[in-house]
Amino acid sequence: MHKKQYLGAAALAAVLIAAWSLTQWMGRAGRIDDGFKITALPVGKADALILQEGDTVVLIDTGYEDNSAYLLSELQKRGIDSLDLLMITHFDKDHVGSASYIMEQMEVESVWMPDYEGDREEYTKFLACLDGYENVVRVTEPFQEQLGELSFTIYPAEDPEEIQDTDGEYDNDMSLVASVTYGECRFLFTGDIEKTRIGQMLDTEADWTHDWIKMPHHGRYQKALQDLLEAVQPSWAVICCSEEEPAEDKTLELLAEEGVSVWDTSEQAVVTGCDGSRISVWEE
Repeated sequence: MHKKQYLGAAALAAVLIAAWSLTQWMGRAGRIDDGFKITALPVGKADALILQEGDTVVLIDTGYEDNSAYLLSELQKRGIDSLDLLMITHFDKDHVGSASYIMEQMEVESVWMPDYEGDREEYTKFLACLDGYENVVRVTEPFQEQLGELSFTIYPAEDPEEIQDTDGEYDNDMSLVASVTYGECRFLFTGDIEKTRIGQMLDTEADWTHDWIKMPHHGRYQKALQDLLEAVQPSWAVICCSEEEPAEDKTLELLAEEGVSVWDTSEQAVVTGCDGSRISVWEE
């Protein structure tokens, strides 16, 4: 019995390794440098994603406060000295950490964030930078916005009271979810959404099918992930995690079962390129 279980685990591991090797080779061989580009930066178990299309630049989340200098240097390395949009999905320290520093160091045209109050020092610093700033949207209802050739649809929590009526932390489920369309391709950014929020999302009439997904909550496994993946039906997934705190095995197993090509930021940046009809992903 134990031997059969061991062989099953070994076979699954071999499949995962083979799938990873294949996606690495495919990414390097067919990389798309023109059009829309997403760079998921290696900022530990945290999110910081740069979206670029033509002259349009969007930053979704800013990692930890300790990531400030690195994040600024990565933006400058790409010739970025201003942002059309800074979107903070929620106010955990691994998402809003460097936001105040970025606001102080470069011009930011607009800021989008969820409509609730955070309780962390990083959030307080961020709010101080926004004092008197006009182009701030506290998102309370789904809306659409066109930035360059990118079409954004932003989804706040459908029922904040249900999410906040809990004894535990509710920040993750208050995350803004962003659907970005470029040409024929769709990309889904999920913040750190968990069971309650996923259930709310899937109860709506929105079309959640997307080609690419930024997996929620750094690859942490939850039963609701299967429902989410069945609704999204992605071909590519990017996980923002670290070597010390990698994606959970159950999450990777689920993605493998769904036939999704998986990339993570545990060692280096992950870049996604899209020309409007094709997508490629590679490590920078």
